[in-house]
Amino acid sequence: MLEVGGEGQDVEVAATLLLAELVAGDLDEVELDGLVEVVDRVVLAGDFAPGLLVVALEDGSVKVDDDPFGFGTVNYLIFELGDGDVRSYLSIAGKFDVAWTLRCLHHVATGLHQLHSSGVAHQDLKPSNVLVFEGVLSKVADLGCASIKGMECPRDGRRIAGDRTYAPPELLYGYQDGEWSRRRQACDLYHLGSLATFFFCGLGMTAMIFKQLSPSHHPRVWGGTYHEVLPEVRDSFGLALLELEKSISVPALRKPVCGAVGQLCDPDPYLRGHPRNRVGFANRYSLERYVALFDLMAQRAGIAILN
Repeated sequence: MLEVGGEGQDVEVAATLLLAELVAGDLDEVELDGLVEVVDRVVLAGDFAPGLLVVALEDGSVKVDDDPFGFGTVNYLIFELGDGDVRSYLSIAGKFDVAWTLRCLHHVATGLHQLHSSGVAHQDLKPSNVLVFEGVLSKVADLGCASIKGMECPRDGRRIAGDRTYAPPELLYGYQDGEWSRRRQACDLYHLGSLATFFFCGLGMTAMIFKQLSPSHHPRVWGGTYHEVLPEVRDSFGLALLELEKSISVPALRKPVCGAVGQLCDPDPYLRGHPRNRVGFANRYSLERYVALFDLMAQRAGIAILN
């Protein structure tokens, strides 16, 4: 990771995904330009308030002498510097704090809601892409897999835009919905619920589902359609939710947390999200209700701990 000085401060230069993918040969120049355009649209635009998104402060390129990969220059983005991701924070903290966890989920839901309100889907939300600032504030980072509604983006042609480990089950079974919101924003909802299971169980929801699933129904073995295997996936999903419930130490929070995760991670993307959002002309993948819900649960958890 490169660092540059700026008025007495070192700023982390995310040669990031751009550098990593260039080295891996995954991006050609056209895709690279497209990725920079995504970042410009999302974070550098003057009319967009990043809020709970990690801010890109600057972008550019650095000339590299004797570059073994033959690019000659390395493109970079400079982001605000956090304390580390949520995994490292929890490791340093040395104990599990329910109130802090729910506050983190509130911050992440808010960040995703800000993206969705601007017609952007993150598509790669996972523990390593949530950064902690001063031990209190959590922000969504790494928009390298982002998709913008109505615009062709670098990862749009891939069946799974982000990390396969955390991908929603429908994508792993090859199901690709043609409607942008169900394909992209529904993925973000799943990732948000999966982040909750990571906090409480140490595993993302996809890993928890496959742990319960018969080997014959695993995506790498299954030869049928996702619609055909969905009942088996849903049964395993139910067992995963029971495991989640047992992992929540505050009894009063078990039902609301499991209820939220059950809605966010529903294996059927048509049913994912809050039930009230499926009525009338509401945005079925709106995160607004979950922003409020995680905020309320964080407050209740804080009160429960004090008592």
